[in-house]
Amino acid sequence: MRTYLFLLLGLMMQPFFGLTQIEDDFSDGDFTSNPTWVGTTSDFIVNAAEQLQLSAPVAGVSYLTTPHNLSSPNDIEWRFNIRLNFSPSASNKAEVYLGGGVPNLSTYPDGLYLLFGEAGNDDAIRLYYRLGGTNLQILEGTAGAIAFAFDISVKVTYQANGNWSLFVDQTGGNAFVLDAFANYPVPSLEPHFGFLCTYTVSNANRFFFDNIYVGDIIIDTDPPEIVSANPISINELEVFFNEGVELNSAQTTTNYLVNGGMGNPISAVRDATNLSKVTLTFANNFNIGQIYTLTAAGIEDFSGNVSGTLQTQFQYIEAQQAAYGDLIINEFMCRESPSVGLPERQFVELYNRSNKYINVNGWKLSDRTGTGTVQNGWIYPGEYLILVPTSGLVDYPNATNVTSWATLNTTGDDIRLETDNGVLIDELSYSDAWYQDPDKANGGYSIERINPDLNCSDASNWRASNDPIGGTPGQQNSVLDLSPDLTLPTITALTVLAPDTLLVVFSKGMDSLSLETANFSVSPTLTEAERIVEAVYPNSFKIRFNENIEAGIVYSFLFENFQDCSGNPNTQTSTFILPQQANGDEIIINEILHNTLIGGSDFVELYNKSDKYIDLLGWQLGNYNNGVANLREINYNYVIAPDDYVVVTRDSAFQLANYPFAVSGKFIQLASLPAYNNDSSTVFLLMNDSVVDQVSYTKDWHFRLLQTQRGVSLERFNAAMPSNDPNNWHSASETVGFATPGRINSQIHNVGVDGALTLSSPTFSPDGDGFQDVLLIRYELSDPELLGDLVIYDDKGRKIRTLLESHLLGSEGVIQWDGVRDDHTKASIGIYIILFEAFNATNGDKFVQRKVVTVAGRL
Repeated sequence: MRTYLFLLLGLMMQPFFGLTQIEDDFSDGDFTSNPTWVGTTSDFIVNAAEQLQLSAPVAGVSYLTTPHNLSSPNDIEWRFNIRLNFSPSASNKAEVYLGGGVPNLSTYPDGLYLLFGEAGNDDAIRLYYRLGGTNLQILEGTAGAIAFAFDISVKVTYQANGNWSLFVDQTGGNAFVLDAFANYPVPSLEPHFGFLCTYTVSNANRFFFDNIYVGDIIIDTDPPEIVSANPISINELEVFFNEGVELNSAQTTTNYLVNGGMGNPISAVRDATNLSKVTLTFANNFNIGQIYTLTAAGIEDFSGNVSGTLQTQFQYIEAQQAAYGDLIINEFMCRESPSVGLPERQFVELYNRSNKYINVNGWKLSDRTGTGTVQNGWIYPGEYLILVPTSGLVDYPNATNVTSWATLNTTGDDIRLETDNGVLIDELSYSDAWYQDPDKANGGYSIERINPDLNCSDASNWRASNDPIGGTPGQQNSVLDLSPDLTLPTITALTVLAPDTLLVVFSKGMDSLSLETANFSVSPTLTEAERIVEAVYPNSFKIRFNENIEAGIVYSFLFENFQDCSGNPNTQTSTFILPQQANGDEIIINEILHNTLIGGSDFVELYNKSDKYIDLLGWQLGNYNNGVANLREINYNYVIAPDDYVVVTRDSAFQLANYPFAVSGKFIQLASLPAYNNDSSTVFLLMNDSVVDQVSYTKDWHFRLLQTQRGVSLERFNAAMPSNDPNNWHSASETVGFATPGRINSQIHNVGVDGALTLSSPTFSPDGDGFQDVLLIRYELSDPELLGDLVIYDDKGRKIRTLLESHLLGSEGVIQWDGVRDDHTKASIGIYIILFEAFNATNGDKFVQRKVVTVAGRL
């Protein structure tokens, strides 16, 4: 069944009346003045809809009256709305007194009254005249017209010649139709107008009255006006007038015209019950979303008033079938507390980037563990729709609620949007890294999509809202940037999933067709059996080969002219390998950063000393707490090559930014590491829950003359020496920035540069007496193209003079020290340490030598 939405464009203009004796629509919120009603006032209220409503606590009889102050019954009109939300009967009925003899209507005084409710199912509106306690029926309306719950408008007129007329609009409007007529002259009119309600307890709050008028007969001199035009199907239009319209003019098709190629209707039918409604049928179909103008003329009411040219606008909207990507998840709030301005309420915002008009009723919104059902809601082209839990409508009244809301996890979750027929519309998998702002990740900020025009979207296209109140639900995102995506896609990982299947992972969402057709060749040769592409814009796909992939063999491949979802092409060559089984002693702990720079994180560097390619998926790091504890597992594939290094850390970006010798691409990033204390701790490396290496370090393993150990790693000297031997570890060299994550250690001993450092004398006295005033420091090196540092420290480890810093050295040379500090003051008498380091910036080979010299002088 099709779903329709009708956008009503029209203005109702209803002139009202001049001099009256009673007029009350209860818009002032009470019935105590203008006019003043009396009676059982505690049993009545004016409700939120500004209607007079019975609100009695128990069954009974209640009434309100007010004087009408009419001097004569002649040429009088009574009008009012009455609604009874039950089927009336002799025990549950209303009497409306046009004129009652006394204010207390519960005494059933003499006068004129209308009866609404009687025994049986032939209930009609009846007008009675009671005189001396005897009831005389003056007229009777249509039998059964009020046999069931009703909401109608009533008009009664009395003319000087004794004519009574009863008019009714069954829709509660002003399109009155004559229902009954009688001639019965009355000599006078009793002075009180009012309502008398008789009810059982179940109906004690189900009587409603409104829009009361008592006064001169209103002479209708105004022609009909169009209230609205509502399309009800693809070629039908319901037109509502502000009053009942005469049949012939209402059904003349040439009296109506719609622009936009629609023309005159082929039929016009006035409704049999609601005489203010006319249904027009056209030969052509409306265009979805187009705004049309209806023009009508020559429409006559029951008083003979003929309209001039009338116009109103309408728009035909039909729910269209949504496809993947028509609607996108554009913003979501997963950590709503503490609030910075928005309500503490989760929400998901949708954006319609198509030209379709879409109804989301019955759609499914899911996370990893649950699914909710979206209730009725429309989203037009270029518009936004907020989805909230049902309880969230208090905070977002214009939103669409989702029953059984799938609560979004704060640190990471999936969001999936499907139609009621199971068609995937959009999905994403987020983590708290999507905030791209650690402070905002603490709560109160939504995560917004940066560019909604991208066909696919990964973490780089999302960030925390920049809006001061924490988000922009229902509005354009604060981080919006519509710059086109010109970044080339790259292959970021290749993993052998089975002996014959390769998983290829990309840096971004890809065009699925290009993945299916682009050329993929392998050396040594593997023949392709099939490609498995599982999404419209996937960030990975699988290739199955006819042959098995052999373990330990490095395969080279060429992948030509693949495209991302924005159409950016690329060609790439790389290698892949089926990892080999580790025996447990090939991977060792090679470098440890345990005392981090401010804002940084620890790291543990691993070294593969074997000739195998080993996958570290499932390997673990731990620390000591009455045994191996606080394990952190590597939860994705990483193949470490022979004689290669990898760094496990929480923040690879920080390590790359702060250590110049860090190697990009040699990092495994985990959500957290076990705590490795500054003073001492134990680092455990485990495979299959078995410890394969451990290092129990202390801060005393560092070079004792360091000014600070903060940010300085401990490096292993020799892979063949025991891991837990303090003599096998040393502080990383200042020359390399105090750490070498992902690179050969600066303190490694099994490779290096041959050389020698000699002093002209173990003592010198820079006092200007011509004897040993200058210290000559001579170096000899086997490699003539090294960089060198030469630094003087005092006996407390404080640097006092830098003689060389990253200086390009020759194979030999002499440097002088005149005993002067860097601050141009003379060095005090005492012992000083000379540290000389020469290193190869390309491969890390180095020569390190320390010497001690004494500065002498006269006491």
